[in-house]
Amino acid sequence: MKTIKFIIITISIVFFISCNKDDDHVREELPGIPTTISGNIKDYHRNLTVTDFKIKLLKYWSCPDGGIGPNYCTKEIATAYSDSNGNYQLNFDYNLRSDESYRLEFNETETNIYYFEFVSNSGEFYRDYDTSNLIEGENNILNLNAWIPIKIKFNLTVLNNHTPPLVTGIEYNNNFDFGTQFTYENFRTFEIKTRPNSEINIKFWYIENYTSNNPIFHYAPIISYQTDESELTELDFEIDCSEF
Repeated sequence: MKTIKFIIITISIVFFISCNKDDDHVREELPGIPTTISGNIKDYHRNLTVTDFKIKLLKYWSCPDGGIGPNYCTKEIATAYSDSNGNYQLNFDYNLRSDESYRLEFNETETNIYYFEFVSNSGEFYRDYDTSNLIEGENNILNLNAWIPIKIKFNLTVLNNHTPPLVTGIEYNNNFDFGTQFTYENFRTFEIKTRPNSEINIKFWYIENYTSNNPIFHYAPIISYQTDESELTELDFEIDCSEF
């Protein structure tokens, strides 16, 4: 039996550290070649146009600040928002010093609720975009799938949990987008975010000899599940670890 509850989801994403010193941290822009980055932003899972989605182009470079580890100075180059049709365009002059690189930020706000990924020309979703592939002097097309996750609430009963933890994950396109949950006891309730309107795989497994060089993975039969647009779906599972 499935019960539906409504919740508000918030996600905060931090990409890198920025510093504020006055020597190498402030740089004049060099003359460059007029270049654009443009595309469309859509929630492909709900078939919705995404408007007012913020896209920012930054320039960054390594700069010391006396702390431990690498630190980066940044400079905002261009900012755009998707329009009522989900379209956007960034206009800038392409120029990089030898120690500089470009970086893109998407919907970087304190109340960012979107999970995003890139869309290939063939319509496939992928995670990583390399700004070093930008072609100066041209219009670089970059489309996004931006969607608000839903949640599945697991009421999990575990029998014969002899090699804890029992791991629970939601897989889509060979990826566990929002990590996994670990159960050491015989009953646990938890939530995992996932995609709306999507065919997902719910997986349970435990690892025998996980501290050795030859761990053995024991997987329960995969459970295929079709999500909808409900913000919270509650599911009950009983898993017997002696059966796999």
